[in-house]
Amino acid sequence: MKRSHLLHLPIFGEVDVLVVGASSGAVAAALEIRRQNRTALVVSELSYFGEESAGTLNLWLPDLDYTDDLIGAMFQGNSGDLVRPAMLKRALESALLQASVQFLYRVRPVALLRNDAGKLIGMIIAARTSMFVVRCSAVIDASRYGVVARLNGAVMKKRHEIPKTLSWNVLSRGVPAGWEDHAEELPLPVRQNLTHGEADYCTYRLRIDRLTLGQDPFSFEHFVRASLLAPNLLVTADIIPDVPAEFCDTSDLLSDNPENLCDGSFAVSPDVFLMNGLLPLTLIGVDLLERSDVQVALGRRVGALAVEALRNSRFSASGAINVFTGGGCDGDFRFAPAFLRHADKLLEISPMAFPLLGCCDVVVAGGGTGGAPAAISAARAGTKTVLLESQHGLGGVGTLGLITGYWYGNKVGFTHELDAAVKQIDLDYGNGKSSHWRPEIKACVYHHMLRDAGGTAWLGSYAFGVRISGNQVDGVLVSTPLGCGLLEAGCVVDATGNADIAAAAGAPCRVIGADHLATQGTGLSPRPAPGIRCYNSDWTFVDETDPVGITAAFVSSRAKFTGAFDTSPLVNSRERRQIIGDYEVSPLDILAQRTFPDTVFTACSNFDTHGFIVHPVFMVAEPDHHSSLHAHVPFRCMLPLGIEGVIVTGLGMSAHRDALPVLRMQADVQNQGFAAGLAAAWSSKGSKRLRDLDIRVLQHRLAEAGILSADVPRHEDSFPLGENAIREAAAGNLKTAMNAAILFAYPAQCCPILIKVLQNGADERRIDAALILGLTGHREPAQVLADTVRGRDWDEGWNYRGMGQFGASMSRLDALILALARTREPVAVDVIEIKIRKLKENPMFSHCRVVAIAAMLLQNTRLNLALCELLLQPGIQGHALCELRTMIDEATADPIETETRNSSLRELYLARGLYLAGDVDGFGRSILEVYTQDLRGHYARFAQAVLEKVITNDSLSDMA
Repeated sequence: MKRSHLLHLPIFGEVDVLVVGASSGAVAAALEIRRQNRTALVVSELSYFGEESAGTLNLWLPDLDYTDDLIGAMFQGNSGDLVRPAMLKRALESALLQASVQFLYRVRPVALLRNDAGKLIGMIIAARTSMFVVRCSAVIDASRYGVVARLNGAVMKKRHEIPKTLSWNVLSRGVPAGWEDHAEELPLPVRQNLTHGEADYCTYRLRIDRLTLGQDPFSFEHFVRASLLAPNLLVTADIIPDVPAEFCDTSDLLSDNPENLCDGSFAVSPDVFLMNGLLPLTLIGVDLLERSDVQVALGRRVGALAVEALRNSRFSASGAINVFTGGGCDGDFRFAPAFLRHADKLLEISPMAFPLLGCCDVVVAGGGTGGAPAAISAARAGTKTVLLESQHGLGGVGTLGLITGYWYGNKVGFTHELDAAVKQIDLDYGNGKSSHWRPEIKACVYHHMLRDAGGTAWLGSYAFGVRISGNQVDGVLVSTPLGCGLLEAGCVVDATGNADIAAAAGAPCRVIGADHLATQGTGLSPRPAPGIRCYNSDWTFVDETDPVGITAAFVSSRAKFTGAFDTSPLVNSRERRQIIGDYEVSPLDILAQRTFPDTVFTACSNFDTHGFIVHPVFMVAEPDHHSSLHAHVPFRCMLPLGIEGVIVTGLGMSAHRDALPVLRMQADVQNQGFAAGLAAAWSSKGSKRLRDLDIRVLQHRLAEAGILSADVPRHEDSFPLGENAIREAAAGNLKTAMNAAILFAYPAQCCPILIKVLQNGADERRIDAALILGLTGHREPAQVLADTVRGRDWDEGWNYRGMGQFGASMSRLDALILALARTREPVAVDVIEIKIRKLKENPMFSHCRVVAIAAMLLQNTRLNLALCELLLQPGIQGHALCELRTMIDEATADPIETETRNSSLRELYLARGLYLAGDVDGFGRSILEVYTQDLRGHYARFAQAVLEKVITNDSLSDMA
């Protein structure tokens, strides 16, 4: 096996102490370190802190000391009320912000770094499939199962006593059905009434027999969740507390209370400190760690011990860097590039080896809308299947994301089967009472179906890299709550929605910000009450590869929705990183109703764009709000170019970003996931490349499952179209979507026809022809376009809108100006300069967007000066958000907020236009430099790409 090459990892930052964990104790430790004038960074594998309270739904403790500042903030100093999880989470992150302690969510350490003298110099942190380094001199391991202690090689002893039962807290309307003999109602002081017409609820502690869970420690949570199919279930705790099967050998005696441990019990080495269930504690002592007051006291004590160790440590020369991962398997490991705002410092890391966690036929990375169906499908096909999901539940956007209803989508095949299974439990769904399913119920149905198919899910786990042999991926590196290692696989389904596996393998990808700034809006919804069925939102942009931006989004969500019971643990981004596949689905394919010989599912939707379009066809023919379109999606768009052993589902597939609104509906992604899982299973079982599968056999099986209609296996490619079809399109209404799509699909053939229209057609038809010719870069229509633009005043234009955006996202005049600029004829300069100078106070985004692009294309000093004056108008500048406190202070309760995004987009487009057009005294550059630090990752990445001239005036073929 080829060894991995040297890695050059970016350095995120340098602190005295790195604190690892999601508990309130981790927060308390960091606050104590800061109080003693040392620096700390806290990293949580969850999207919050308060694992032992908000994470376990331990929402009320009657005997807490509310005079303690941190406990008082968490529980609001009132022992008479059930505390909302969102309030606990916000209190802990607010305490860190007030103390100027930085923190990151959704990341986990995977390696420890020491120099030749044994001195700790840092840790490697994994976020999705990218990694970065945190330089530090000490680490506090507050993770639930001691991931750092294990990396450090701590000596362990087996526990002689393990509880026979586990406890799991849930919220339910009455005892969860089927658990009547295994549930205890917790004696809370208040029974809160839900809003939205729901009945009241209670908290129950379910007792689970450990013997029913099997021996696999990675999948016990999956089997617990698969056993809970209760129609009255509302919310389940993320965390099912368990006692580690071992503890660190730091003492001969086990204590009933962490307070009674000597200081030496917390140090597994001079620079690694422990504060979790690996401490030498009895079962009684471990159980105390589920109390917030015990966590906070422990955190302060261990934080002080870490600072004391720093005072006593001696300087040691750096020397070579040694990487500690637990050892084991080596190979050619690959990782996706990390995105950091300060990535100028790199650390060279030697090749790594990782423990072998297991072997399987199919790994499915991501258990969301496409991943859960893929795993069920692969397991049903008789393969050993492991599903990796970073959250504590399956279903993604349709469960944890709270978008629990279908907008459009082809509700056939597996989707029909899944809906029927949900309706059997959720009796109000689909029978006229509600068009939305209960999120917890659908998540449990997924678990149940996967278990019954013979598959398994590792929750709280995600792939952070791949092993590759040649161009074949044969395993994934997995970060789990129990540690990290290699999971070997015959085939991998990349259902991350972000093309994480493909990107790690080195497949070419398109990244929002690096390629363009047009992206669909992101939601991160509140859960106003436990019984809420659905809450859709669209209020920000989040780059799924950006740990800082993800953290900021979660903090902002809790600042926005202060009265909510909780907030979603899932970022509902509607557009992410995409592979460049063997084929890319185009909007032209959809509008022209193209058929393919390798279709594997047929999507159905209108153009629910959640933002603005970039493809020129929509600048001629507006996307239709009311009509649904059927789009055949070929197998080839799921195969990353140049990579074997990986098939990509969902948002990560190869499709033009303006095709995604039709392809991304939940009902369709579920069917696509099922098809991907079946293909992966057949590839693994038959030891065949995915590209070598008999596509007709696969299509017939999908037709039997109801995913494809019976005629699809007989389809051939309907392109190229004949000359008659092209002539008919040119002779028809040029604003019609079908005609416009055909003309843009065949620009060389249609150009002579349109030039004749330009010369001899009626006035409006001449303008339509000029628009298409100009947008496709022809010079001939320049004068017609110039005369038309000169004779029209600015129209209404378009400001950014996400939720509910249908139709055009630029005006007719905007499109004409863009077409004129793309002719690159000198006559365009005078006309467009006049138009820029007529833009007055608070101009519409679409107007600013097109004049900025025009300036880049035409490269004229007069246009630069005009853009400069526009940027100097009141209210145009100053909309970057680079401080988390500023984001919190400016947060509103609007779940479909648009103005913040509109202002930033307008400023960024104008600054890019000015900079790439030649700039004026570095004005455009100065604005872009500020945005490189914006907490919204797409903006920061975009500004960096422009400054590095990755995005240039020659890379505007998609009119972005």
